[in-house]
Amino acid sequence: MKKIMFFLSLFAGMITTHQVRAQELKDYVITMKGDTIYSEISSVKSNKVTMLVDSEKKTYYPPQLYRIYNHKKEKHYATSFIEVGIEKIRDSDPKMYVIKEKVKLKKKPLFTEILHDGDIIVYNFRKQSGGGMIMGANGKMMNGFSTSSNYYYALKRSTGEIAELKISGLLIGKMSKKNRYLNLAKMIADEPELAAKLENEEKLHYDLFSNYIREYNAIKKANDVYPIMIF
Repeated sequence: MKKIMFFLSLFAGMITTHQVRAQELKDYVITMKGDTIYSEISSVKSNKVTMLVDSEKKTYYPPQLYRIYNHKKEKHYATSFIEVGIEKIRDSDPKMYVIKEKVKLKKKPLFTEILHDGDIIVYNFRKQSGGGMIMGANGKMMNGFSTSSNYYYALKRSTGEIAELKISGLLIGKMSKKNRYLNLAKMIADEPELAAKLENEEKLHYDLFSNYIREYNAIKKANDVYPIMIF
């Protein structure tokens, strides 16, 4: 499966280094060249990050940054197409997704919160659905009903596969916990002992899935070298 990649290699253990940096009680960003800039972050929006660098306001956009850590909010962000560019893998059952091929992408990447970083990345973002203008009973146009939901998706770097872990909100047609379990089991199948442990779990929920992803990434991080990629 095709992935959108920037061919800039990172050193082994970089993810661990970032976690250590987070403990230093400082904001920082990592550029697409792999450079780290420590400075106070003023705001993080989906399309830009504002920082005070040498007492001067500086704005960065998604194509410029790879990772962001906001200490005050204790949140990590990544530049990603996850919100704007996924498509269903044909014939996948339970359904899984991939990032669209570059030629099909119509929108630019955004800064998206990440909850886990490693061979499996977990993204969390909020989307609005519905709304717009509709015809009322009196024949006049009025604002339509809209809802917002939080989406939690897991992406496996080595395959590009994306699986839904959780959706909170009023969205209809959510995937069953069993299907989410089946997709996660597929993602961690290359670690048989961990996969066997998951198979014996009786109660399926997001926190359980999150713990397995954390454990899977811990197993993988010592041996893998991750290139800088935008998914």
